[in-house]
Amino acid sequence: MNETLALAEPSSRLHVAATASGWSYAEVLRNLDIGIVIVAELIGSIVFRNPASFDILQDDILPWSFADLQARLLDTGTLCGFANLTGTTQTFQLGPRLIGCSVHLVSPGHYCLILRDVTDKTRLESIAQAVNTMDNIGFIFSGIRHEIGNPLNSIKMTISVLRKNLDNFSREALGEYVERTYAEVLRMEYLLKSLKNFSLFEQLDIARHELGTFLNKFFALVEEDFARQGILLQRPPVLDPVWSDFDPRALHQALLNLLTNAADALAGRPWPHIAFTLRCADKLVLLSVEDNGCGMSAEQQRLLFQPFCTTKLTGNGLGLVITQKLLAKMNATLDIISCEGLGTAVHIALPAADPPCAMEIT
Repeated sequence: MNETLALAEPSSRLHVAATASGWSYAEVLRNLDIGIVIVAELIGSIVFRNPASFDILQDDILPWSFADLQARLLDTGTLCGFANLTGTTQTFQLGPRLIGCSVHLVSPGHYCLILRDVTDKTRLESIAQAVNTMDNIGFIFSGIRHEIGNPLNSIKMTISVLRKNLDNFSREALGEYVERTYAEVLRMEYLLKSLKNFSLFEQLDIARHELGTFLNKFFALVEEDFARQGILLQRPPVLDPVWSDFDPRALHQALLNLLTNAADALAGRPWPHIAFTLRCADKLVLLSVEDNGCGMSAEQQRLLFQPFCTTKLTGNGLGLVITQKLLAKMNATLDIISCEGLGTAVHIALPAADPPCAMEIT
C-alpha cells in the first residue's frame, strides 16, 4: 500500500509538490512526537505506525497487534467497532501509566489513532482538583462555623445573663430572654435545613418527562402564594409537548429557589412580575425566569455561587449553590444575567429528548 496516498490522499498537484521537495505526508507523521497508528478495520490490521507510537506503548520488542488495540479500546471481540469511537478520546491503563487515544476516520475503513502519554497531565489535574476541593471544603466549614458560631455565642451570652439573674428578673424580662434564645435556635435550624437540602438530592431519579405538564403542576403549587405577595407570575405558553430527562423533585426545588430569590428582589418594586419563557433550540430546552426586581451589581454577580455569600439579612448564601448542583446533576446549565436597578434573567438549558414510546408512557 502506498503510505502517502493511503494516509493523506492529497490532490495530485500537492502530492507532486511534496515529493519534489523531498518529503511526504507519511514522513511528517513519522517525525511527530505524538503516537500515530493507522488501522484498516475491515481486514483487521495495522497499516502504519510512527516511531513515537512505539515509545508511548513501549512495545518495541513485541509490537501490539490489531487485536491488542481492539481489546484495549473497544472492550469487545467484534471486528467492526472503531466507527463507534470516531471523534472520541479513550483513556486506558498501561502499567503505571495512562494512555490517551483519540480515534479519527481518515478514509473508508481506515482509522487514525492518536496516542499520548497523559500520566503527568492526569496527575496534575487530579492534584489541582484535590486542592480546589480542599479549598472549597475549607471555605464551607469556615462559613458553617461563622453561621452557627454567631447565634451560638448569642445563646451562650443570653443564658449566662439568665443564670445570674433568675431571682432578679421579672417574668416579662425572663420571657424576653427566652424569646431571644428561641430566635437564635431557629436561625441555626434554618441553616441545618439548608445544608440538608444541599445533600438531599445526592441520588436523582432522572427520567423522561413532558416539561409543560411539569410546569402546570409547579405553577399550581406556587401561584397562590406569589399572588398573596402581589407578584404576577406569567406562565410560558406551551403549544406542543416538550420532552426532557430530569428529576421532577430536583427541578421543582431548583425553580423554587430561583423564584424565592426573584421575590426577594421584587420587594418594594412597582408592578412586580416574574415571566417564564420556554423554547427549544439546538437539541436543548431553554427555560428562562425573568423579573423586574432590583437587579445586582457586577460584584454581587461575581460572588453568586460562593457558599454563604449573601446580601439578604435572613439568607445564608446556599440557595444558588444548591440550585446549580441540582441542575448540573441533570446535565443542565444555569446562566444568570442581571442589571442593577432593572432586573435579573436566569436561563436554564436542559437537554431535549424524544417523546417516549407508548410502552414507556404506560
